[in-house]
Amino acid sequence: MSRIKILSESVSNRIAAGEVIERPASVLKELVENSLDSGATAISVAIENAGTRLVSVCDNGSGMDQDDAILSLEPHATSKITIAEDLDKIITFGFRGEALPSIASVSRMRIRTRRNGDTEGTEVVCEGGRLLDSRPVGCACGTEVLVRDLFYNTPARKKFLFSNSTEEKHISDVFFLSALANHKISFDLKIDGKELCSSPAAADLRPRLRTIFGKNMDENLIPLEFSGSEIRIHGYISKHGFTKNSRKEQKIFVNGRPVESPAVYSGIRDAYGGIVPEGRFAPVILFIEIDPARVDVNVHPAKREIRFRETRLISAAVSKAIRECLRISQAPSIFVDSQIPLRSILANAEISYLPKKDAPDIQGFDKIIPPPLSFFSQDQLQPVPNSNRNIQDPGKAEPQQDNSKGAPSPRPAFTVNVMGMLGKTYIVGESENGLLLVDQHAAHERILFEEILKGTKNLDPSSQKLLIPVTVELGVAEAVFLRKNISLFEATGFEIEFFGSNTAVVDSIPQPLSQDNIGGLLSDMINNLLEHFKTGGKINEAEIARTACSLAIKAHDQIGTGEAEKLIHRLSFCELPFSCPHGRPTIINISFTELEKRFGRRN
Repeated sequence: MSRIKILSESVSNRIAAGEVIERPASVLKELVENSLDSGATAISVAIENAGTRLVSVCDNGSGMDQDDAILSLEPHATSKITIAEDLDKIITFGFRGEALPSIASVSRMRIRTRRNGDTEGTEVVCEGGRLLDSRPVGCACGTEVLVRDLFYNTPARKKFLFSNSTEEKHISDVFFLSALANHKISFDLKIDGKELCSSPAAADLRPRLRTIFGKNMDENLIPLEFSGSEIRIHGYISKHGFTKNSRKEQKIFVNGRPVESPAVYSGIRDAYGGIVPEGRFAPVILFIEIDPARVDVNVHPAKREIRFRETRLISAAVSKAIRECLRISQAPSIFVDSQIPLRSILANAEISYLPKKDAPDIQGFDKIIPPPLSFFSQDQLQPVPNSNRNIQDPGKAEPQQDNSKGAPSPRPAFTVNVMGMLGKTYIVGESENGLLLVDQHAAHERILFEEILKGTKNLDPSSQKLLIPVTVELGVAEAVFLRKNISLFEATGFEIEFFGSNTAVVDSIPQPLSQDNIGGLLSDMINNLLEHFKTGGKINEAEIARTACSLAIKAHDQIGTGEAEKLIHRLSFCELPFSCPHGRPTIINISFTELEKRFGRRN
């Protein structure tokens, strides 16, 4: 008996669904692409229960008659290609003909559609891939697809979905990418009955950029226009010095299709080389137009990735386009966030405030000299009680016993005599056991992490009130995330209120944090959390505190010996001082025994 069998249509459709429909966001992507291919000028999306209860996409496109509506549910039925040669020059989105039958096989789906000029429309009802009903119906021109109870007949698949918030984040990403690529089409999004975004059609991309990414990013982008013999690149790139902490704001569109492309990312990185610090990324929105025959969009079932025929030429063209745009743009001034205190800017500029020797004395001049730049908040700048740079003076440095409770205060985990700095990154010190090297960034991260979490554990977060509240313009996705998790931010010491839909006002921040660039800190924190959330990570107070550590001293940030002493003093009282919150070591100890071996003093 033959062991090889032809799979039934229902089984093969479910296998196709496994490749095409990974999650509710995949359903939305396929349906929106069909709407775009239909010539729609308005697309409305409604989501319920993170897409598992409902994904609805309604457009005013060309619509279908009854025969086409039924035929569209057959595998590999498409109006986008006819012959094999069409695959070499694909200019549409949903060319595979897999989307609707794959979605129908794992859901309860209803399609209502009517062509312009027809007197009545058609309603088609499917369940688990089976056609249940087809009948005439009154409806508007265009197509409405309602996908209910996604994965109802594949419970194992449903179990592998992440939390509702994570799935909604994926849905938002798909929606905003489509809206960004098609600014001449109006887009509306509702989640659980609440309007998340309503973006009307516009002749220019700029209004949509502002809607999606917020005022801050919009004001720090410059237009790019580049034309080569076989390629056109246009869009927006970031000004000198304006960066983000992830690649999330690098959006690439090839012939209108949002994609991920290592070749394009490489060109962006080369163009900004030497301008963008390590670990930071320049936001760009690039639209690349190229002969469809030179691009293979059929290499991935979900069409997320593409393949260029000439990868190096694409990278070189992207790099050249960005460099030329940066060169002819406004003078290469360094971007300075409006929230950075003036004292920080002037300190970095190394401006002297001391009067000339022959200048007359000015009464009260010493009162207007600004304090030096510091990575610590003001109450953390008290001197370490020791004059010989040993950070622990047994008589003074240790916290005194709390007589009210009768419990001794914690003792430092180690003592170090700070000797200097190495490579603007490592603190060099001597302990009773030998030589210590302290990573200033990892150490400061551990300090901030524990000091912020200490308040959450005691249910009494320590905050510092801002003299002038800081207003932060957020993108739509950032604002939605912050609203949903604002209680976690408050638990760590933030006080944040919303003014309007996407504007947050910060009144207080956790006590351990510096007040420099609060707007940038909040934006970076939210972006880090969104990336963590996207991969299914749990968001809690510890994760909020961990992301707040992005304000820690960085490698190559120059600090003085006095600040190094304060840093190690605070580190010595941490519960887990020997690793940062991400698991990297903070201290490396080279014992006297090891040194003696290295110098041949002992075997």
